[in-house]
Amino acid sequence: MKGKEIYERLPDSELTVMQVIWEQQSPVGTGKVVEMVCEQRDWSRSTVQVLLARLEERGFIETIKKGRFKYYAPLIKKEDYLLKETKTFLEQFYSNSYKKLIASLVQDQTITEEDIDDIIHIIKDVKGGDENE
Repeated sequence: MKGKEIYERLPDSELTVMQVIWEQQSPVGTGKVVEMVCEQRDWSRSTVQVLLARLEERGFIETIKKGRFKYYAPLIKKEDYLLKETKTFLEQFYSNSYKKLIASLVQDQTITEEDIDDIIHIIKDVKGGDENE
């Protein structure tokens, strides 16, 4: 089964499980997923297994059986999911305006001078540098 090209937003519970899977460099077993998720949340093994089944149904992960053990691997890259979530957030809350998002962060003073410098460098890198330098 291949990951979906268009996918819906994950509920926080499923996102917690998905983040554990994304952190791994190779397919991860049920026991390890349960252990890592339960370090963050007070959930039972069966709750995590239900969430794994949902993620598989939605096309976010694939299950690989090795003997009697199940291993899980992502079908959707973390970067792709984050990009889609960021675009959705920008559309829903800031009318698709980066300028409004940045203005909101600056006005609320949650953004530091260092953050602003980093953003300027990122933009300059994308644009190919400042011609005046």
